[in-house]
Amino acid sequence: MPAIPTVNPTKAALDAAVLDLTDAQIVDALRKADPVVRGAYKDREAYTWPREAQRTLLEALARRLSGGRVPSSG
Repeated sequence: MPAIPTVNPTKAALDAAVLDLTDAQIVDALRKADPVVRGAYKDREAYTWPREAQRTLLEALARRLSGGRVPSSG
């Protein structure tokens, strides 16, 4: 009997695509997604080095993701 795949190919492809994103691509996507994020990022970037602003945004994203799901605001 052939083995049944344990990983869905579409999930695996999406995982691989996301894992291949660079920090800069992730930051750019988040900045485009929300005007509040864009404004806060610009303020942080003006206050500190651009790479530090990226790190701050990525750390905030990691904290958000570690908090689990939240209800949508819409």
